[in-house]
Amino acid sequence: MGVLECGFGWLPFWAKRMDEQAVYVGGTAPLKHAPSDYITSGRFFCTIERHEGEDLFNYVTSVFGDGVLMYASDYPHSECQFPDSVDNILKWSSLKPDTQRKLLWDNAARFYKQA
Repeated sequence: MGVLECGFGWLPFWAKRMDEQAVYVGGTAPLKHAPSDYITSGRFFCTIERHEGEDLFNYVTSVFGDGVLMYASDYPHSECQFPDSVDNILKWSSLKPDTQRKLLWDNAARFYKQA
């Protein structure tokens, strides 16, 4: 499942709420795993919005790992900052090479079943 063009900062709070609701209504809709586990299981992807920034990206990846978020240019929307958006992401000093590769290539390739 992919969630596109809506940012990513809400993910930790949404996952917490879904986990709470799964417990609350557990008898009516039993799940094998907590909703947050489905997010980190490789079946859920969300695009980043560059304006949410490096710090929020680092927080979300600390919660879910680096296999959930994927880069999207948001082109041709006016706020996309294309063609500079990739260069702006590359300036994030805290991105490790493997996380950068997942963000810019691997996660999208898995989402679109190209890897």
